[in-house]
Amino acid sequence: MKKAVYAENGVALSKANPKVGETVRLMYNGLLKNCGACEVKAHTGYNETWEEPEYIDMTLENDTFVADILIKKAGTLNCAFVDPIGNWDNNSGANYTFKITKSRKISEKKADNKEETVKESKAKARTKKTKAETDAFRKRASTKKATA
Repeated sequence: MKKAVYAENGVALSKANPKVGETVRLMYNGLLKNCGACEVKAHTGYNETWEEPEYIDMTLENDTFVADILIKKAGTLNCAFVDPIGNWDNNSGANYTFKITKSRKISEKKADNKEETVKESKAKARTKKTKAETDAFRKRASTKKATA
């Protein structure tokens, strides 16, 4: 998927690479705002079929409509904007889409940590074994010297 850049249309997310579970700020300063809309809702959904669709009220802050959105699914976040009288800004029918990546699950992080712990334990065991072998060799060598 081509990376979406919508700055020229007045649409942006607060994070370049949002992940599931994060909250991002959706910012809109586009066509509806420029035509005088005093209220705007963001219509959002995930992936091609607009899973979990929502209409989210946006608030006007510093001349930009904003809404904080909790990212619920990986894939794509689709957005379009509507004013109270039914005018839409949907990027000329293409919608505004943002790639969403999966966040690493806690179990995956624990597995990584466990793997590191196992590697560290094996390394310590090899070190102990090597030290024991070295000590045994030195002992045999000193015994041979003493008997010679």
